[in-house]
Formats: sequence, C-alpha cells, structure tokens
Amino acid sequence: MRRHPDLSAIPAEIRRAACAFHEAGHIIVGWHHERYVTHAWLRPPLGVSGETCFEPYRKGFRTERSADLRRAEVEVTILSAGHCGEMIYWNEGEGLRWYPGAIHSHDDDLEQMRPYIAFLQPADEAALLARCARAATAILYNPAMRVAQKAIANVLFERRRIDRDEVDAIIRRPSAR
Repeated sequence: MRRHPDLSAIPAEIRRAACAFHEAGHIIVGWHHERYVTHAWLRPPLGVSGETCFEPYRKGFRTERSADLRRAEVEVTILSAGHCGEMIYWNEGEGLRWYPGAIHSHDDDLEQMRPYIAFLQPADEAALLARCARAATAILYNPAMRVAQKAIANVLFERRRIDRDEVDAIIRRPSAR
C-alpha cells in the first residue's frame, strides 16, 4: 500500500504548481462557459493557495428563470473545476510522486457552491456535484484545453498572477484549439 506524504513534507514549489493547476482549472472551465476571468493569483508568501476572480454577473438569479438555473449549475461546474484541474497535476509527472492523498484544497470551493446549491434545491445534491465534476473534467481533458491549462498554470506558477488578456491570448492560440 502506497503511503502518501504529509502535505507539509511536500516542497513548496510542488504545492504551488498544484495550486496553479487548480486555479487554471477554474479559468479554463469558466472561459468555456463564457465566464471571463478578471485575474487569478497565487497568494503570498508561498503561492500554495490562490483565487480566481470572474467578471460579476450584471443581473441576479431568479428561480423562475430557467436560464438562471442553468447559470447556477455552471457556477457549480466552474467551482468543481479547481479540484479537477488540480487532480490533473497530481495524476501525472512530478505531481504523481508527491500526491498527498485526499486533498482539502476544494473546501473553499465547496463553501462557495453552497448558495448555488441552495438556489438549485437539487433532489440529490451528490448527483448534482458528481454531474458538475464530470462536466468540468470533460472540458479539462479536451486536448486543446489541456494545453491551455498547462500554459496558464505555468504563468501562474512563475509570476503568481494572470490577467484576462493573457488568458485570452493563451486559449486563442492555434496550439490551444
């Protein structure tokens, strides 16, 4: 049975790379759903946690509008994408060597999902979360999106910040299509 390293035993640059992939996952899935990032960043001092900020909605959510129900599910999918994007990092290359087992980087995203889940009032919350995670994963495993996610993660890893223009330039490159 494989023993997983204690999170504190994982070098900061490995944890920063995983965080960069996490934030890039949100960015890619958001972009796919036309939720455009204003910026994303990795928090000082080590960059082992981060935040992705999207343009705000111009109107509120109302349960009688089916488009708003869909928007709420898209938000859950985008929030699921961080964990899915991070798992891409942990499942290959250098990350595979250091995979810490159960990761809790998704806890903040789960907390941010709560208002959307409450709005949606699903009969089966676990099924909703699973469906959204599958949808995020399908987007992230598109070959062009994998290339774009890695490029975005690299910028975040190196500079610890990325803005919308940089994201758009990366995703719109011919090699990322």
